[in-house]
Amino acid sequence: MSINVKKAFINGNIYTMNEEGERVSAIATLDDKILYIGSDEEAINLADGGEVIDLEGRTVLPGLIDTHQHVQAYARNLKQVNLRDVKTLEEIQSRLRERVKNAPKGTVILGAGFDHEKLDPPVMPTRHDLDEVSKDHPIVITRYCVHMNVANSLALELGGIGKGFVPKWENSVDFDEAGEPTGLLFEQTAADLISRIDLGSQDEDSIKNGVEMALREDNSYGITSINPIQGKLCDLFEQTRVYQDLRDEGRLSMRIYMGYDEFPGLGLKSGIGDEFIKYGFYKIYTDGSLGGHSALFNEPYSDDPENCGVANHSQEELNALVKEAYDKDLQIGVHMIGDKAIEMSLTALEACYFENPKEDIRFRMIHVSLINDEIIERMKKLPVILDIQPSYVSSNIHWSDARVGDRAKYLFSWGRFVHEGFICSGSSDSPVEPINPMIGIFAAVTRAGYDGYMPEGWHPENKMTRYEAVSMYTRNGAYASFEEDIKGTLAVGKLADFAIFDNDVFEVPEFEIKDIKVVATYLGAENIYSV
Repeated sequence: MSINVKKAFINGNIYTMNEEGERVSAIATLDDKILYIGSDEEAINLADGGEVIDLEGRTVLPGLIDTHQHVQAYARNLKQVNLRDVKTLEEIQSRLRERVKNAPKGTVILGAGFDHEKLDPPVMPTRHDLDEVSKDHPIVITRYCVHMNVANSLALELGGIGKGFVPKWENSVDFDEAGEPTGLLFEQTAADLISRIDLGSQDEDSIKNGVEMALREDNSYGITSINPIQGKLCDLFEQTRVYQDLRDEGRLSMRIYMGYDEFPGLGLKSGIGDEFIKYGFYKIYTDGSLGGHSALFNEPYSDDPENCGVANHSQEELNALVKEAYDKDLQIGVHMIGDKAIEMSLTALEACYFENPKEDIRFRMIHVSLINDEIIERMKKLPVILDIQPSYVSSNIHWSDARVGDRAKYLFSWGRFVHEGFICSGSSDSPVEPINPMIGIFAAVTRAGYDGYMPEGWHPENKMTRYEAVSMYTRNGAYASFEEDIKGTLAVGKLADFAIFDNDVFEVPEFEIKDIKVVATYLGAENIYSV
């Protein structure tokens, strides 16, 4: 960037997010930082002959922050068969057949994004359904939650999974009454299968191009910072060098705070890096997914009374992982969806923290979907941040009651978390949920279905205010990565990251929030997206 480049952005409806309702009309920038925020006249004066950009009265927010994405998996999915909007099993088969048609025998076919709960009728595909597509191509399709996969017979055979197979991870392979695998695989077993059948590694340029494309899509939704997270358990891989290469080539349009489910080498601690790329936190997977019936509950699923879910670690293993990360001065993020998984995770966090309290610890409790009153009280005694995905409530609204029955008031308790004083950061968990933060804000504010289902809101006592919801994707997102001093709000000295919108998220009717579009996105005062 050139030295002493000044710009003035004037005539705007600019929400600083420093406090609720605080607005100004102008921002002046010097290079990539905010020099002044306030009136048009003063911003123009300070620009001192630099470029003046008329915002034309449009709404401006700090650059949005998504604290939980699987970017390279999303980039890979862009090349897979897109099953996100399918409505029937036959439609899944039809889309896969289109890919098979032009693929030589033996070519692995991948599909991603289906939700069996939204099929008509709702049914989980089996290997036999995929065999009808092809017996000559290994086929693996992944549910949108990324915790459940279905493989056809050839893929299972190549992966060594057949009758009598004993998975390393209990309950991670589904068998029929005859003891044959149905094709349904969970968690690490699916990831290992995909690795064994050699899906073919992309060349480095292909990976970088896919990631750049994914990040540009993020920019189109006003996002300027993300936390990419590796989850080897679910075949979700990230490579820091990809982001470094993109930066070195002038192609990185995002600020990156990395999360990995393996320990870093060289004695690295959280926070090493710069304003563009940092090593962030160590992630642990305690359980699976709610949609896949693998989230770990104290009591069985209401719609699967023989099943309480899957534990990926014993309590002793979980304690050891948390302690090792804590002793290495790593920020810790724990995936926990079911109430039993949350209790186990809290036990592990309590053990290390109460034995050796440290300053400015920010444990990241990820998902935190099904709670109870005792969990809330235990959480209050720990320095935790809740990394939540608000759109879960709107995506899952049609089947949530069936999963948990009378425990529903404790599911996706976003509003209660805020009312109890917890800091919540917002995210998409992409490719699990749509990237667009306005969809997440809509879900947090309305708790209604995107299709208008339950317009009064599912358990409306857990709604958030608009300011609380937007804060998740701005100030709270920065706090989650220890970066509240440089971004998350618009203030003098902070990075000039912001997005311009076609409507005001604080003023439009609440059911129009999800339809708000981005006009332009700026990273360090440089335009990285515009319509």
